[in-house]
Amino acid sequence: MISASPVALLLAYRYWILFPLALVEGPVVSIIAGLLVARGTFALIPAYTIIFLGDAIPDALYYMFGRLSHRGNFLKRHGHRFGITEHRLAAMEHLWQHHTVKSVMLSKWAYGLSTVLLISAGLVRLPSRKYFSYVVPLAMAQSAVMLTIGYYFGSSYQIIGRYIEGAGWIVTAGVVIFLVIYFFATRYARRIFLQETK
Repeated sequence: MISASPVALLLAYRYWILFPLALVEGPVVSIIAGLLVARGTFALIPAYTIIFLGDAIPDALYYMFGRLSHRGNFLKRHGHRFGITEHRLAAMEHLWQHHTVKSVMLSKWAYGLSTVLLISAGLVRLPSRKYFSYVVPLAMAQSAVMLTIGYYFGSSYQIIGRYIEGAGWIVTAGVVIFLVIYFFATRYARRIFLQETK
C-alpha cells in the first residue's frame, strides 16, 4: 500500500508536517489525511485548508516563475531541462489561450508534466486573473475529492471492521485500486498532452 513513513510522520507531527508532505505528494497525502480525519486525528477544516494550500501555492509559484522569466532566455537556459522547445511552447500557448480549462486539467493530471505546464502558462503570458480563476477552483475541488475519498475509506474501515474480520485488507485493497486508477489516468493525461504538443 502506501509507505508507512508519511503516516508515521503525520501521526507524530500532525498539522506541522501535513503542509510540506502535501507539497511533495499531494494526492496520496490528501487520501491519508482523509483517513486520519475519519479516525479523529485531524479536524476536517484545518486539514482541508492545509491540503488546498499545499496544492495551490506551488501552482502559483510555478506560474510566477514563468511569468517573470524572459521567454527566449528561459528556452535557452532551461528549455532542455524541462523538455520545452519553441515549437512545443507555441503549442502550449495555443492550448492555454484557447483551451484554458483543458490545460489546467492537464496540468493537474499529466503525470510528470505538471511543472512544465504551469511554468508555460506564465511564459506565454496567460493573464493572471484568467489563470487563477481556473487553477484555484480546480485545486479546491481536487483537494476536497481526495480528502473525501480518504475519509470514505476511513469511515468504511470503522463500520465494516465491526462485522468483518480482516476489514483492514478490504479497505487497503480499495485504496490501492483507487491509486492504480489514478496512476493510469495521469499517464493517459500525459499521453494526450504529448500528442497535443507534437
